[in-house]
Amino acid sequence: MIDAELYRVFYTVAASGNISTAAGQLFVSQPAVSKSIKKLENLTGCTLFVRSSRGVKPTTEGQILFEFVKNGFEHLENGERVLKKIRNKEQGLIKVGISNTLCRYYFMPHLEAFHRRYPGIRMTIVNRTSTETLKLLEQGLIDFGVISIPQERSGFTYRELLTIRDVFVTGKEYPEIESPVALQSLSRYPLMMLEKDNVTRAYIDAYLRENQVVLQPEIEISSMDLLIEFARIGLGVALVIRNFVEEELSQGVLKEIPVHPALPSRKIGIVMPKNLQLSIAAATFIDTLSN
Repeated sequence: MIDAELYRVFYTVAASGNISTAAGQLFVSQPAVSKSIKKLENLTGCTLFVRSSRGVKPTTEGQILFEFVKNGFEHLENGERVLKKIRNKEQGLIKVGISNTLCRYYFMPHLEAFHRRYPGIRMTIVNRTSTETLKLLEQGLIDFGVISIPQERSGFTYRELLTIRDVFVTGKEYPEIESPVALQSLSRYPLMMLEKDNVTRAYIDAYLRENQVVLQPEIEISSMDLLIEFARIGLGVALVIRNFVEEELSQGVLKEIPVHPALPSRKIGIVMPKNLQLSIAAATFIDTLSN
């Protein structure tokens, strides 16, 4: 095993060129420094210093060793400087998994504010569905995810961020639908929903099964943005997240169709692997999301 302390003494002596000066810098006695140098010479089998009138000077072998040791200590010092910056939140890297919908409608304002406050922290955003985000977490490829919290929660830790509600909407020019309408009656209209592998779709399908309701959408797509646009231009009835179409509803661009039984609200939250120590940067960002 390498004795790092011996190399620290060697490095200090070689850099200062004086045993007395090195002893002062190391806060040890001169005999202790000389003893360490002698021990390292015995370990390497080489004479490392020669004495001169002005102190000590590395031998040819000592100079070769010094270049390696110098590089090593410079790397260590650089490492300490980087860790100090990370500790002070001046540097860092965060890898987040999030769906396109949540990124656009929820995440972006928080990301903008965080970047203004911590400009040195870089962020990698991996756009995936909630199901795919959980897989990335299992593989250790991201720090945390922002997802629609699933009913099955084993293996992960969740922190709730907001409550959302799913609603059926149409465009302002779409023929009036008498409301409230029974869920089953929606089967008479061209329905548009997210694809089956989406957590949102799985949540809704489970609720429909509980109420013995069968709905067969004519359009299934992975993008909430496209569902909103399809509803806006009158292609049919779309199932979207109300929180993210508040402006369109208030402006009359979209119309909400009340249904019974009403769809239950659900939670959006941060998901993290259990028993995993987050980086300082990731923990800092999660705190800004939660506050």
